[in-house]
Amino acid sequence: MRLERDGQVAVATMDRGENRFHPDHLTEIEEALDEIESMEGSPAAVLTGEGKFFSLGLDLDWMGAADPAEAMASVERTMTLLARVLTAPFATVAAVNGHAFGGGAMLALACDARVMREDRGYVCFPEVDVDLVFLPGMSALIAGRLTPRQPTRRC
Repeated sequence: MRLERDGQVAVATMDRGENRFHPDHLTEIEEALDEIESMEGSPAAVLTGEGKFFSLGLDLDWMGAADPAEAMASVERTMTLLARVLTAPFATVAAVNGHAFGGGAMLALACDARVMREDRGYVCFPEVDVDLVFLPGMSALIAGRLTPRQPTRRC
């Protein structure tokens, strides 16, 4: 995780490849948020990734090899992170530089605003395709941030 400051704007760049959430990566994000919260004045945060990935969400490989209690603790920690970003005492913007899947898409939704180039990556919830059940907080975040799709009209 790189944290760069330009006046009152802090740019936090996730730089772990696919930026999958596992304990070490979650710690880095939490520490970046701690530093931004400690800034004087009215800071704003831009959260982005590097290369072609914003975040692919939970690190399922790590979770599959971890003790089930540790894996569940990582999911709970991810939920706490989403809640923290959603209620941050400073403005948050997700600069979605590439693919944002599952928990990575939820992290972008937890921010106050999102920007993404049309031609750079996908935002999706693969959990839907494999019939995984979202936790209540996940469902509430998705329903609260996404509006029902409306047909677009081009002039």
